[in-house]
Amino acid sequence: MVFPPRKFTTILDVARFTSRLIDAAMDHKEILDKRALPIERATSREPGQPLCMAQYYRILGASRLPGRKRDSQYVTPTPQKGDKPPDSEHIIVICRSQLYCVPVRAADRGRLTEDEICSQILYILDDAPCLSNIPPVGLLTGWKRSLWAEAREDLMKDDKNKRTLELITKSLLVVCLDEALPSTFNCRLQRGVCGKGHTAGIRDETNLFHQMLHGGGIGLNSANRWFDKTIQLIISGDGACGLCYEHSNAEGVAVIQLVEKLWNHADSLDQNSEVPASSHLPPPEKLEWVLEPSDRQRIEDAGQVLENLIKDLDFQVFRFTGYGKEFIKSCKVSPDVYIQLALQLAYYRLYGKLTATYESASTRRFRLGRVDCIRSATPEALAWVQAMSQPKEDDEMGNKKVTFHLVSDEKKHLLWNEAVIAQTQEMVDNILGLGIDIHLLGLREAARETSPTAASPLPEIFLDPSYRLANKFLLSTSQVATTTDSFMGYGPVEPDGYGASYNPKKESIIFCLSAFWSSEVTSTSRFAQSLEESLNIMQSLLTRPPT
Repeated sequence: MVFPPRKFTTILDVARFTSRLIDAAMDHKEILDKRALPIERATSREPGQPLCMAQYYRILGASRLPGRKRDSQYVTPTPQKGDKPPDSEHIIVICRSQLYCVPVRAADRGRLTEDEICSQILYILDDAPCLSNIPPVGLLTGWKRSLWAEAREDLMKDDKNKRTLELITKSLLVVCLDEALPSTFNCRLQRGVCGKGHTAGIRDETNLFHQMLHGGGIGLNSANRWFDKTIQLIISGDGACGLCYEHSNAEGVAVIQLVEKLWNHADSLDQNSEVPASSHLPPPEKLEWVLEPSDRQRIEDAGQVLENLIKDLDFQVFRFTGYGKEFIKSCKVSPDVYIQLALQLAYYRLYGKLTATYESASTRRFRLGRVDCIRSATPEALAWVQAMSQPKEDDEMGNKKVTFHLVSDEKKHLLWNEAVIAQTQEMVDNILGLGIDIHLLGLREAARETSPTAASPLPEIFLDPSYRLANKFLLSTSQVATTTDSFMGYGPVEPDGYGASYNPKKESIIFCLSAFWSSEVTSTSRFAQSLEESLNIMQSLLTRPPT
């Protein structure tokens, strides 16, 4: 997630802004400890239904743990009502690959003030550049999970490493104090497609996003991460700031609400340029590692794998400025439904067919509900995109050339309305618990667990080629709306697929498009161009007077 860049003129500005984020996180944690978050309720489609709040309590203090066969989760136990809140809490700060443990609450002195946190951050910003040969252990968290699990098991054999790993796992969150990426990083975009373009000395939004997602590589900030941690707040010395979050504990909506709350708190306060008063607190603890030659080799191998993945990522932020949700609403269509159909049209214009499409649908109306899958590639969508993609025909009448469409506007409007109705119904069915994917997943896993032997075949439905094809999501999409001018994105889920998150604004739509350079069939530049053309011809259709 990328936030609007800050203006930092001194190292104190970096420390002060960071300390305000941490202080706001502590305010939020106190609300969680009291279990005082207000219950959210559905605002449409049977409005008033209470929504499950469990995800909100699994964000701070959570971490993903690698396993050889299956990963697990660590979640700090949330006090029940009436319980005493925890006596001590800490965060991890990473700067130039060096990890520091910063207590933010202690049994003997209570919670640190913003000034005290600021002093701790200033110490780290001053201390880390003086260190050399820091082992980039964080790279292991970007490795293949089974290999990282094996490496972690070996690290845990040493007591010092074990303590370090436990401190990281149990921390409230991780703060990454980064160096800026070069403005030329990943400049393989076609001219005119990227929202702001590349200008010497100025970092564009695509460049900023790469820093938040993966850090830029082993020579930049990728070792300045701990990718297992649910929340990593990222603040760069040049003012770039954002979030990298591990998805298994919570959906984007819950995380966005928390992080925007932190940023709004930090933004709402006047710039404080005063150096914090001398603190009686001891400096933050540098976390150390005891590494064998085999550990160092694993770190090197992990770094190379991550480096190759980063080089292969074809990503761009595309801001469509032709119109936004105000125009879409004037067409009496949900912005989400409209944009989903635009994605279908863009894909069809490129490939002459539709593909299994994933869109997340919140199922928080149910206890512990996460998401189900809105399948946007409906028969009605296919009929509409085919009509929209019919070529024009020309006819010579004397010296005058007449151009006409094979499908009339009236027919396109009719097919459009049918596609909108089908997409809307698909969305409503999913949020009300009538989707198919989570039910089928549960049945498949139950069949595996109840099979007499591991070799027993699954029921035929799960072995059928159509089931596999239906779950090969070459288009993975999600609406990630924000109240600030920020945006969130992710990578594709298939080697030949696209990731496409979107954030509808009043007069624009922000798309985060991803694919892999190694794919011979995908290209975010071509997809962005097709998407722009699709959105324009949709507006043209819906604003032309009926004939």
